[in-house]
Amino acid sequence: MAGSVGTWQGMAVMSTLPAAEAAYLTVVVDRLRAVFGEALLGVYPTGSLALHGYTPGRSDLDLIAVVERADAPVLADVAARLSHDALPCPATGLEFVLYERAAVAVAGTGAGFALNLNTGRELPPRVSFGPDGDESFWYPIDRSISRQQGVALLGPPPATLLAPVPFEALMSVVIESIDARLRAAGLDLGDNAVLNACRSLRFAVEGRWYAKRLAAEWAVREAPEFGTLIHRALDSYGRGRAAGTAVGGAELRAFLGFVLDRLRRHQPAAGHPPTRHPASAH
Repeated sequence: MAGSVGTWQGMAVMSTLPAAEAAYLTVVVDRLRAVFGEALLGVYPTGSLALHGYTPGRSDLDLIAVVERADAPVLADVAARLSHDALPCPATGLEFVLYERAAVAVAGTGAGFALNLNTGRELPPRVSFGPDGDESFWYPIDRSISRQQGVALLGPPPATLLAPVPFEALMSVVIESIDARLRAAGLDLGDNAVLNACRSLRFAVEGRWYAKRLAAEWAVREAPEFGTLIHRALDSYGRGRAAGTAVGGAELRAFLGFVLDRLRRHQPAAGHPPTRHPASAH
């Protein structure tokens, strides 16, 4: 079905986006289909896009694609066709990760990708053809979000292709993600670090991923001593990436340290099922 997204869930996600972003995603899917044909098995939103938390002017468009197989020349062609120069992204950027089917058919927490492409007006450009060891924790987290949300822009439900990762294993990479932020020499987008930490903490407690705003509103009740910081992060997040640099310093590091400690308390011991509170409606 050229020129359109082929699932009702995908169309529902598209209907929540500005027209330019929706049209752009349709073209991305069409270009992937043109390259791979029937070897393109699925295209799935992840991150804020999948969690119904897309914020125009701030959010990236995060996509996962799964193919049967892809060799190096084909991957280079895809990277060129989706680059901002070839296809201008109306969002702050496109974060696109492509996997071969075999890499995501097993329940691992490795990066495992065949292509990682960051491109757009506000994203540092990046093209990687295979894992390079840099912040590999984001990949299993994003696959988990796609699997949970069950939204396909093309292909079967993501759970058909993306193997489930046990909570215990996911918690290890979630902890790693917060620890990496805490140890970073500089936090250029402090508001994003705060909101990702809120989302990680709610995942640890409820075993489910939420959009950043919903996670932050929950975290204010969970950790009221950091309420001012969290509200400041929400405010700056809604005002664009440049505003994110205003959130930082000792207060941010104290919050990340608090979240890291709470995550470690919620990490289940090996061989023991996690104990989680029921998810609330908000």
